[in-house]
Amino acid sequence: MSSFIGHGLAAVTTYAAAAPSQRPFQSRLGTCAWLIRLLVIAWMPDIDHMIPALKMSQNEGLRITHSLFFSLLLPTLSAIALYLSGLPRRHLYTCLWQSAIAGLSHPIMDWLVGVIGLPLFWPIHSAILYSPIGLLPSAGTPRWDNYYFYENLFIELGILLPLMALLLGTLSWKKNRLNFWQMASLTAVLGYFLHWSMGLTR
Repeated sequence: MSSFIGHGLAAVTTYAAAAPSQRPFQSRLGTCAWLIRLLVIAWMPDIDHMIPALKMSQNEGLRITHSLFFSLLLPTLSAIALYLSGLPRRHLYTCLWQSAIAGLSHPIMDWLVGVIGLPLFWPIHSAILYSPIGLLPSAGTPRWDNYYFYENLFIELGILLPLMALLLGTLSWKKNRLNFWQMASLTAVLGYFLHWSMGLTR
């Protein structure tokens, strides 16, 4: 699976992808609260580490919290709550797509690690799907003396940060978009770390 930091970066990127005029909350407090909510949504599937009833051993070996259904559960509840609160429609649409992407980013990123299979279509189907290639490194055990934790985190950031910069730097609403050489440099860094990651033992 991907690291806590990697999933957090996905949520931050999703938040930053919306044009300032389209962001649902303009106050500093509202902005912070919405960003925190996106972070919680992006991290939520790992709740099975803390709740015994959600663990694989209790669910026929399936990580049900890493299904697309479970990943969209909290975004759906958030959308309903925001709709009932009377949030303007144009801001509601932004909340919908941001929370959905933040939620879906978790199982997709974990699937792209290529180490374990995930029941992406549970409860409709319990088939465990495996990624044919590992694009992202697995999160090492977070211990101070674990070399692989730092190495894999370094590789993960080497992939996600250039990708994040490329995505945000080419948006149509950006006044200072990335030029050709900046994009080429970021793509080269991204390619290097992807090659490193794909060469790791799975």
